[in-house]
Amino acid sequence: MAEIVKHSNHLRLDIRSAYLKLVTASLSIILSIFLLQQTLYISTLVIGLMVVWIMLVLNNIEILKFGLQGEKEAFDLLSKLPKQYKILSDVHIVDGTKSSQIDFVIIGPNGLFIMESKHIKGIINGKEDDTYLQKVKIGRGGDKYFKRMYNPIKQIRGHKIGMDVFLKKKGFRYRAFPILYFSNECVVNVRSKKVKIITEPVLVIDYIKRHKEENVYLSQKVQMKIADELKALG
Repeated sequence: MAEIVKHSNHLRLDIRSAYLKLVTASLSIILSIFLLQQTLYISTLVIGLMVVWIMLVLNNIEILKFGLQGEKEAFDLLSKLPKQYKILSDVHIVDGTKSSQIDFVIIGPNGLFIMESKHIKGIINGKEDDTYLQKVKIGRGGDKYFKRMYNPIKQIRGHKIGMDVFLKKKGFRYRAFPILYFSNECVVNVRSKKVKIITEPVLVIDYIKRHKEENVYLSQKVQMKIADELKALG
């Protein structure tokens, strides 16, 4: 089993924040009901706005929980790598005004990998350089629902730049290998020459273990140095 160097997840904090908003909205509704007789119009307006807000917050909580479930499954999957690999999750790199929130960093003898995990249902269509991809969901009745999503290929390419700059500044001569993992049996009709796109769990482990790059070898000492530098970021 892989060595877990850092295990955290910003989605948990996002969910707690959403629940706090939910509590705030509920208290506002309760207060408005008490004041209803004295300020009928204002209280009615406040209650209406708070109900809408609660609906939006509840929907956001469901989305965050779904994403959290996906990242947990991805973490459990990466943990199955051999013990010579080191795993860090939720790595935040800041360089001036630019920042990268990387889901997973995997450090092994054959290189440093960064992985973005997307827990999505439906069919993903588009091209590598598109700003947005199209997500298609099919309802129970066969109806199709279309929604745009920011292209995660662009997202992880940005993360790679951030990681490569970080490694260079710390004196390491290595570069990151980007992986985009779509879980939840989604169909991805997108191809990329710059990012490895994977949709099958077993292929994630297989790709990392089998990946070979000329003149790339990270000793245990170098792996620990990189892991410590990344862990120190918080």
